[in-house]
Order: sequence, then C-alpha cells, then structure tokens
Amino acid sequence: MAQIAPFRGICFNPSRGDGLDLVVSPPYDVIDSTLQQRLFDRSSYNIVRLILGTTHDGDDAENNRYTRSAVLFQQWRDEQVLVRDEEPAIYLYDQHYQIGEQAIVRKGFIALARIEEFASGMVKPHEQTRFDWCRDRLQLLRHCRANFSPVFSLYSDPCCVVEAMTSGVRKEAPDLEVSDDQGVRHKLWKIHDRRLIMTISEVLDAKPLLIADGHHRYETALNYRDEQREKQGEFSGKETFNYISMYFSNMEDPSCQTVAQHRLISARTYDPFWAQATIVFNVVALQGDAWQERVDQVPTPGDGHDMEILLYVGNGKGYVLTLKDLEEQSQRYRHLLVHAPSATHRAILYRAVLEQLLCDVANEEDGGIVHQVADALTCVDQGMARGALLFPALSVATVRDIANAGGKIPECSTCFFPSVLSGLVINPIVSGEQIGDFL
Repeated sequence: MAQIAPFRGICFNPSRGDGLDLVVSPPYDVIDSTLQQRLFDRSSYNIVRLILGTTHDGDDAENNRYTRSAVLFQQWRDEQVLVRDEEPAIYLYDQHYQIGEQAIVRKGFIALARIEEFASGMVKPHEQTRFDWCRDRLQLLRHCRANFSPVFSLYSDPCCVVEAMTSGVRKEAPDLEVSDDQGVRHKLWKIHDRRLIMTISEVLDAKPLLIADGHHRYETALNYRDEQREKQGEFSGKETFNYISMYFSNMEDPSCQTVAQHRLISARTYDPFWAQATIVFNVVALQGDAWQERVDQVPTPGDGHDMEILLYVGNGKGYVLTLKDLEEQSQRYRHLLVHAPSATHRAILYRAVLEQLLCDVANEEDGGIVHQVADALTCVDQGMARGALLFPALSVATVRDIANAGGKIPECSTCFFPSVLSGLVINPIVSGEQIGDFL
C-alpha cells in the first residue's frame, strides 16, 4: 500500500560551513522563540533559518520570512554549503538514546513516499491539525520547494525484516553522525544497492502507514500536490511533487516508544488557569507518600481508560484532577470521540479540556513542555514554573488503535522520542524531474 522510492537528497557539506551539530535542528513545531534564537546564534547556516525564519517590521508579499528562506536556500546551494547526492538513495537512520539506565536504538530509514489521500486508508493520521500551521508550512513549501524535515511514519512488521536486512550496513561507519542537545546520537547511512532498496520497497508495499509526527507537513504536501496538479493540467504521477520525504520506523520494534507531554504553567497563567480548572474538575489535594505514589504511576504509557491528571505545585504537594461531568464534556468534544476506541475516550477528553483551558488563559509559548516527570517537578521546585500538569503518555498500541479507527486526538497530544532532525537530509522538489523507474 505504501509506495516508496529512493531520492537524491541534499545534505550539508562537511568540508564547507560549520559542523553538523551546529546546523541541524529539531522539527519546527517544537522550537519556541528562545530555542529559535539559540539556533540562530549557533550558526549562520543553521537549518532553522530556513524552516522557521524571523518576521520583520515592514514584511510584505515580496519580502518576508518565506522569500528570505528561499533566497537563503538557493544561496547555500550555490556556495556548496548544501550539496545534492549524485545517486538516488534510501537513507538508513538510527537514533541512540537513553531513558534512565536503559540504552535504546530506534532504527528506521528515510525515503520518499507517494502522497495519498487520507480516505484511501494508506496513510492514517491520529492527531488534529490547525489551519494556521498548515498555511504557514504551505507558504514555506511554495517558496522553497523542498522538504526540510521528513514526516515521521510507523509501519507494522512483527518479523522486523528491514532491520534484519540492513544489519550489515549498520556495522559500517555511518556517512553522517551527530549528537543533538538532548544527548541523542544520530547515525545515517546512504544505501545505493538496488537489490536492497527493492526488497525494502516490497516489504513496505503491502503496509499502511501511521503518521507519528508531521501531520501538518503531510497535509501541506497533499495541498501542494493538488495545487501543482491543477496548475499543470496533465500529470503522470511520477512528478516529484507527488512524493514527500518520510522517516519510516517499525512500530513492533521495542525501541519505538512514546513519551509524555507534561505541561508547565507559568506564574502569570497559574491563577486564571486554576480558577477555570476548579469549575470543571474535582480537585483532591495530596502530599507526602500519597502524592509520591501517584507520581510514580505517571511514566507508564497506556490507553488512558483510567486517566486522571496530576497538578504539581511544589514542595511535594499536588492535586488530582478528575472531570466533574464526564457526559457533558463527552458531548462537547464528541467530534473527537466519534471514531476513537472507547477505551481512549477518557484520555482524549482530559487532554482536550485541559488544552482548551490553557489556550484560554495563555499564549502558545507560556510555560512549555517537558517529557520527564522529574524534570517537570524540578522546574516547579526551582521556580521556573508555578505548576506542572502531568499527563500519562498514550502507548504506541493506543495511538495505532485510534488511527485505525479513524479517530483524531488534539494536536501535540503524543510525542515519539527522539525527534527526527531537520536538515539531516533535504528532499528537493524539482520541476521537470520525475521519480524514475529505479525500483
């Protein structure tokens, strides 16, 4: 069902510009203004200058963040800071990281995937999207004509065929290797072997894909494809705008894990949030051993059928939040529940209600998100936040069930750690080029 293809990616030239660790970045949607500035300061060639440029006073249709990204993208190619591979390849991509004392390697690869309508069932989303974010990404795609960040997708293969076939490649020195700010070691190998590429393609050919991260980028690529098809009138389906760069990972591999999205609440947001929260939630105060017992249960991903939300306020004290009227909220958010498995309804409701409360009293960058419970508690105890909402993570199996049922949960509800880097391999969308008969 998934049709994939190798491509001639664009990579940073190690002999020009700065080191790879200075020029790659996380995906755009996890970059707040503070991190954006830090990445800008890190290098004049950091990919954030393309994927999330700054706005200026006096920006207009002819000079804006998108036009500046396009000019810069072309300039870096002209200067050979970015160079395109001579041969099509599939890019084997591993990420080495630790959770506590456990060392984990998530295996995957980057290739092109043919863009499909969601109605086909070949590509399945699990999160809602926002119109303004899609519009922003579409403007960038129109001007730069490139995928700077691959969409993160999951497929199911209990036999782990691709991992077994590529084990020999992983024994060789990687073509690219870099560590990010979170200590994750990223390794990438370029696979040109025709037989191996064909075998990988055959494994994926019978499998639907689940979007783990990159819903806005996928919808943007779909809209862009339709624009280009309408503009051209006639098309073969092999034009490069019919494909998108995608990172593929096997959801059956134990290394494929979700992590929680704990929300920090700033001092200026806490009081209005608390006032609204006590209207819709029952609140039970806990401290000492009773609080710690609840906190210890948070890191375990599940389906959320018995979900409760914890709010930490410091000094070993917190609150348990449970909805006062589950039926009323079920009616309000029934559009999120209609296709979702019943076991996930509670988790979806709690996330939706709390995200709406936060949206009503705070701007997008007020507070922040952390993935580890200990980090959330430390932020509150050290005064960096007034409170922390602790959300249990949904398991990979639960995310799969939601997607298979046609459900969508609120945007940014799930996080597959670690993130796939932006700028590691760029896919250019080139007029006149077609995806060849390589496979």
